[in-house]
Amino acid sequence: MNYRNIRYRLYPKTRTKADQLSQCLGATRFVWNHFLAKNREMMQAYRSDDSHPRPSTSFFSLGKEFIELRKQTDWLQKLPCAPIRYVLKYQADAWRECFKGNKGFPKFKSYGDVDSVTFPTGTFRLTGEGLHLQKIGQVVLSGNNPYLDGQAKAVVIKKQQHKFYAVVCYEIDEPERHCNGEVIGIDLNVGQFATSDGEIKCIPDLQKLESRRRRYQRQMSRRKKPYHKKGVKGSKRYYRAKELCEKTSRKITNIRSNWHHQESRTIADQNQYAVVEKLNTKGMTQSAKGQMDNPGKNVKAKSGLNREILKTGWSAFQQKLAYKTEVIEVNPKNTSRMCHRCGHIDKDNRKTQSRFRCVGCGHSNNADINAALNILALGTRAIGQGGRSGYRPVELSRRYALS
Repeated sequence: MNYRNIRYRLYPKTRTKADQLSQCLGATRFVWNHFLAKNREMMQAYRSDDSHPRPSTSFFSLGKEFIELRKQTDWLQKLPCAPIRYVLKYQADAWRECFKGNKGFPKFKSYGDVDSVTFPTGTFRLTGEGLHLQKIGQVVLSGNNPYLDGQAKAVVIKKQQHKFYAVVCYEIDEPERHCNGEVIGIDLNVGQFATSDGEIKCIPDLQKLESRRRRYQRQMSRRKKPYHKKGVKGSKRYYRAKELCEKTSRKITNIRSNWHHQESRTIADQNQYAVVEKLNTKGMTQSAKGQMDNPGKNVKAKSGLNREILKTGWSAFQQKLAYKTEVIEVNPKNTSRMCHRCGHIDKDNRKTQSRFRCVGCGHSNNADINAALNILALGTRAIGQGGRSGYRPVELSRRYALS
């Protein structure tokens, strides 16, 4: 089975229901911080002295403790139990990743964060264009559902810019894919990507919106930052600048996401396989500052490059492409230095960022398109040596990628 998330605009219909949804969002933050503070304190005591018990951070244990907390807290009893408790599942997962060494301690949630509350199966019911939530009642959803035959498994409620949104997770059957045998190679670059068909797709120009966001950020830095304490009010001018900054950021995110969807759909409609490089984006965007005794070089230029890489959204684009067509990941080693025509590998082949001229055979082409053709050759070789519809992309990259 496959899962797809559809985002809707949610209208509570009445002020009472809107207040109840806001209380649910605040309750998830309260419960998260309450149990996180308790478990972190117990963890530090356990590390300093083995005689102290190690805290149990499983969802089952945290859920039992939540029931006791709910019995002692009157205002929690007025809110739905299962959705508020479900936030502890995310905390249990975070603790599991921490114990594995993949991440650090879970972090506390602040007042300014975007809170969310998850309504699992059994606590909601979809009714046409409406949604019935446990202990809240009927609300209205605005948006299209392309998966009418799908079964809703969970609903996540968020509040952004004083507006409510609902993300519904549908369980659907395996979608039909094109079986025309066409393969395309894609070279991901900063601000664009090139295909083996000879096309270069550039991300929409967002400089005006990004300049506007930087202006609002400067306004926030100059204005008095509020302190979220009881009886202490924040600066209204700061909140006004923050709201405008968040609104601009949402516009940038929506434009970039729409571009990813449009381009990935065009590729999926024309090709059965899409071959991309298996890039380590996290490693490529690490800071170059270094340390006090060993500072890095070209820190400002590297920071700008990191921002441009993250703005392009390589991972988001591949994720949207992966559920529309079959994606094959290959080793990116020497794909930019190798001549597609003769196979000669030399760093001098790529004279500039966009110009490629082989020092062996004299072949010249756009450097990104030449890399896309090399990526296509690797993917075609992987498919021809055992790849077929249904093969996992990671298995193909491990077996047939360029060594």
